Amino acid sequence: MKRSFAKYIEWLKTKKVAVIGLGISNQPLLKLLAEKGITDLTAFDRMNSKSQSAVQIKAEFAEAGHNITWHLGDDYFEHLQGFDVIFRTPILMPYTEYLVAEKARGAIITSEMEVFLEYCPAKTFAVTGSDGKSTTTSLIYAMLKQQTDDVYVGGNIGRPLLADLELMTEQSKVVLELSSFQLIDLQVSPNVAVLTNVTPNHLDIHQNFSEYISAKKHIYQHQSNLDKIVLNGNFSEFAKDWHKLKGEIVWFNQRYSNCEHPLYARQNGYLGNFAKNSNTFKPLIAESNLHLLGEYNLENCLAAIAAVKDDVTSENIEKSVREFEGLAHRLEFIRELDQVSYYNSSIDSSPERSKHTIDTFIQNGTPTVLIMGGKDKNSDYSGLGRIVAAATDKLILCGENAGLIEEQVKKEAHMIGKSFSSIDVFHCANYEEAVKRAYLIARPGEAVVLSPSGTSFDSFNNFEERGNLFKDLVNQLP
Repeated sequence: MKRSFAKYIEWLKTKKVAVIGLGISNQPLLKLLAEKGITDLTAFDRMNSKSQSAVQIKAEFAEAGHNITWHLGDDYFEHLQGFDVIFRTPILMPYTEYLVAEKARGAIITSEMEVFLEYCPAKTFAVTGSDGKSTTTSLIYAMLKQQTDDVYVGGNIGRPLLADLELMTEQSKVVLELSSFQLIDLQVSPNVAVLTNVTPNHLDIHQNFSEYISAKKHIYQHQSNLDKIVLNGNFSEFAKDWHKLKGEIVWFNQRYSNCEHPLYARQNGYLGNFAKNSNTFKPLIAESNLHLLGEYNLENCLAAIAAVKDDVTSENIEKSVREFEGLAHRLEFIRELDQVSYYNSSIDSSPERSKHTIDTFIQNGTPTVLIMGGKDKNSDYSGLGRIVAAATDKLILCGENAGLIEEQVKKEAHMIGKSFSSIDVFHCANYEEAVKRAYLIARPGEAVVLSPSGTSFDSFNNFEERGNLFKDLVNQLP
């Protein structure tokens, strides 16, 4: 039985509360706490106090009658002293010296997501991993939505759900996408945890790959024996811990070691499953009936099916998977022009994601014109050059990590028996130039693919803004 959120709010009213960060998750949190009557409430953010965003946010809270104390600007941490409860923003690591100091003084360090999971009465499904989180989360939501209307989706995708908590019941279903930043100090786990995969990522924020893996494991480390964990048998970083886990284990792709738990896999052109202690494959859905491109998306489907198998009928699973057409900015088809197809995969913020995307076109036998480049996040580019060389002889680079990508192609083109000099490399100052160049050099039967292999923060606020500009430019081509 979950504890009462209403009682938690009453308890908070007696505390000195800090909310750090006024981004996507914590600005709605601040609003909720103010509306619930938390009077000793302080907001912290690095944004300049005189910026348009800061002036607007403060005005909105004042107009609503909320008396918030504001500490904004580069020195905002200097005022973080003497609080009882501190809600950290996801990207702020819990070992930041100011948080450590306040915790030593007795403060409780928590987050919007931790409070939500602690008090949510509904059955919770959560997905994490380096790649495929959003697609798998959306597939789970689509399957559950096919079964019942009482479903919510949020977390790192969509919107924060804390404000909806009082609308939820034990019959509700909640689907969450969770990042390593949200998970790193989480002290409560979802009822159904899904780990898609793990490759080096966000190493510009995490201290090292080990910390990144450790953060991901928090998704299941606080489960009970009534819960369930869906694991990718191809990734030993997670799979090797199977004997330590409390909940029911379900594998996808393959069983790890000699485990005999249920398995969801691909065989003979079908998605299907093997029952516990069984080697007999039961086909569920023909791969040819799916709209999604790429083998990795078929694996996302397997993970999603494994997650909902106890809550959704086979008929509703099949119907929702058949109808699912994918998400924006993820191998998104834009248009065909002069027999050239244009695709937007702006979500590809790491070399690993780009490798998956580009390999899809290699597997389909479609020659490409690649537009790549973004902001590096201390990523490992090994293997990317070989994939790029195999996929194209026309590479357009536009972004801060353009030199890193080009260097990797130089190093690895020979691995597939190709000379780097046979690849035309074009450097462009912006996307307007890049799209014009692609339009000029693409030939009928080819695909122009945006797969940046870096974050958007060299030129954009987020990958959606980057992808939307690319789509606009492509749709404006004559």
